[in-house]
Amino acid sequence: MSLSLRPFVAALGAVVLAHAAGAQQLPTQCFTDSIPVASTNWNSSVSIPKFNPALGTLQSIQFTLSGHSTGSARAESLDASPTVAVLTFQNTITLTRPDLSVIVVAIPQAIFNDPLTAFDGTIDFGGTSGVSHLNLIANATNSATSPPPVSDLALFTGVGNIVLPVTAVGNSNATGPGNIISQFTSQASCDVEVCYSYVPNVPPVFTSQVCGAQLMASVGVAFQVQVCAADVNPNDVVTITAVGMPAGATATPALPQSGNPVCVTIDWTPASNQVGVNNFSFLATDTHGRSATCGFSVLVAECHLLFALGTGNDQISIFGHLYDTQLSQVRRTFPVTMEDNPGIRMAPGQVINAQLVMYNPIVFPTNPSQWSRVCTVTMNPDLSITSSWSGTRNGITLRARTVQSGAETRVQFPFRIDGM
Repeated sequence: MSLSLRPFVAALGAVVLAHAAGAQQLPTQCFTDSIPVASTNWNSSVSIPKFNPALGTLQSIQFTLSGHSTGSARAESLDASPTVAVLTFQNTITLTRPDLSVIVVAIPQAIFNDPLTAFDGTIDFGGTSGVSHLNLIANATNSATSPPPVSDLALFTGVGNIVLPVTAVGNSNATGPGNIISQFTSQASCDVEVCYSYVPNVPPVFTSQVCGAQLMASVGVAFQVQVCAADVNPNDVVTITAVGMPAGATATPALPQSGNPVCVTIDWTPASNQVGVNNFSFLATDTHGRSATCGFSVLVAECHLLFALGTGNDQISIFGHLYDTQLSQVRRTFPVTMEDNPGIRMAPGQVINAQLVMYNPIVFPTNPSQWSRVCTVTMNPDLSITSSWSGTRNGITLRARTVQSGAETRVQFPFRIDGM
């Protein structure tokens, strides 16, 4: 007597395992369920969690069905001459989709080739003309990978579980020349494993360099920055929302805004009551609910560039704050930042006096009012400039330089604040 699995079952299993090994380049999530042993024939089901789309995009599904059979196989030859009885003990276990289309089949099987004598006169499945194989155990595992059909990717993606029907049918048989009586009993159970291979969903990313930066702005000066986000998955949609912006800040187009990539332009003109550090924060969320944040701060100061005809000690009120200067006959004032500084026109022979004043009690609580020395600039006939300085400084260095604006030469006054 011998117990064996059919060669084609073993060969099929080897092919499937090789395919599965090649698929391990993608992350895989597996779930299992079982059906306990019961006499065949039976109809039952397993419940398997669906693939969570928040993890990424489902690429393939591997189904592994492990079938287990126990039972007995008996035969009695009634023939008048010796014969060989072939007893095939097997159950067919089938895993299907909810619509009952077949996913994979496993056939636990044992085959016996038994030589029997002529009928010995007693039907007892024993003696010389009968045989009994008791306490049989047969196992078989088979696998299938989907797609095809491609519809399985949607069927197995979502929230909750999917219920998959399973059937076990006993189809044992006895064959051989002459007259044979056979008797089979069988029970079956199974284990089902479903493995999802997927391309991981990664969070969107903010592509703007402003994220994490500290920027500068000045009261009354228009401030503008662009915030952009994108996702490496071209099928994802990214939505930018504002978590927090200072009063008066606006977004164009209005938030929330969606796309991939998606960009918004932030405009803001700081008011005099917004001197100090102002925080901006944005959230980017993709189709799968993964998110990223972008935050940056804007340091606002009251920095004003003053132009006057002479030097002296005039006071001037700007945006409600009174500044002491080292100038007289102030003619123009400009709110400025270290990045946004106007270039002014000067005629050859013209002389101008410039000073920068700042008020920032948030950043410099012990020295809120700061100023530069007076820079006196003369425009020479060859459009070069001659500069000289007078007076005192408190925290600010001011200088002069020429810049080209098209074909026109202008004078610009860059500055530096100590500690910034």
